[in-house]
Amino acid sequence: MNLDKIGNISRMEKRMRTFCVFMSMLLFTSLNLTGACSAAEEIITAVKVTNQLDLDRPNEIVVIKWKELQKNLQIPGNDNICVFDPKTSDTLAAQFVDEDQNGIPEELIFCSNFKANETKRFLVKVGNKQMKAHRTLTDARFMPPREDIAWENDRNAFRIYGPALAKDVDNGIDVWSKRVRYPIVEKWYKGDEAPDSIRISYHEDHGEGADFFNVGRTLGAGGSALYSDGSLCQPGVFTKYKVLATGPLRAMFEVTYKPVKLNGTNISEIKRFTLDAGSNLNKIEITYLSSSLINAVPFAAGLVKRKDVTMYFDKANRWISLWGLTNEKEENGSLGTAIVASDEVFSGKLEDSIHVLLLGTAKTGIPLTYYTGAAWTRSGDISSAGEWNKYLEEFAMRLKSPLKVTLEINNK
Repeated sequence: MNLDKIGNISRMEKRMRTFCVFMSMLLFTSLNLTGACSAAEEIITAVKVTNQLDLDRPNEIVVIKWKELQKNLQIPGNDNICVFDPKTSDTLAAQFVDEDQNGIPEELIFCSNFKANETKRFLVKVGNKQMKAHRTLTDARFMPPREDIAWENDRNAFRIYGPALAKDVDNGIDVWSKRVRYPIVEKWYKGDEAPDSIRISYHEDHGEGADFFNVGRTLGAGGSALYSDGSLCQPGVFTKYKVLATGPLRAMFEVTYKPVKLNGTNISEIKRFTLDAGSNLNKIEITYLSSSLINAVPFAAGLVKRKDVTMYFDKANRWISLWGLTNEKEENGSLGTAIVASDEVFSGKLEDSIHVLLLGTAKTGIPLTYYTGAAWTRSGDISSAGEWNKYLEEFAMRLKSPLKVTLEINNK
């Protein structure tokens, strides 16, 4: 087996202020970050960003295509680039994203808050060579000896199980409920793997949160599988992985699964996970590949039921959610899970004894996209089912109306 060498407005405003303060306070080294520029440096390019919704958009990731930006910068590489807010004089946390790992980024991303119908301008500048760095809010890593892939941001942590547990689990997504903003994945793994006398179980909340979620052989919190004749055809655990980005704002990785036989045809799957800082939801992109001329396959993305959860469904905006107690102990609060589907894949909803499912059809060789994630009341971000569902409603609205980004000037 090749494992790549095992290699409500008030709350919204409060969240915006908290995130901004938090981001401004976090200043230590990360290799993936762009940092501070001095005010005396020459302004190179202005970026105009417009929120076209009558809706506040906190913690929004702005994406600039690197090729377009490079044309304005007129420089050969991507060294010492920073993003500057001229109104506040702040240098923003930013990250280059190199999805194909060829050393040339596809995108420059940065984060800002936008009020309803607001237009903001930012300056992209050539920084000095000794730039201050923003602390990373996202991470993704392969975790031996368990061989899991675990990833996180400042809201949640997640994992999918690896080959070491292939006999006991499948391809479902696990949720680790966090109530701190800093990274915890590596720490929790090390604590849980320590000898009995000093072991710190991540299934118990020691002040930072815990893994309360049960996945087993289910789809967990938003996993997916081919769906045929009323049954899920799960592929098992991943066989290969590749971490594509870890940084201040975005974690991204890709996994490959062994082929699943569907109506006599082998269908293989490549799945890409992307998690941005400040978001409760992952972006999941799946590409199915066929060994024959089959050009479409049925699939389902699902949420495993927990005891006494309530299901909510918005057909128009293509999202489904579950809300209820995190586990049997009321002191551990409530947990919401959800899936938000994109237009091209959604075809219906189904509920059985184990899951609630969103159904769709995928074209082979063409990536399909959906979003999935969670919210825990003890994190301080979401306090009720109503707030969670409002978050999902607004998330779906933002998907339909992305930020409009325009490169305006060149001051060379």
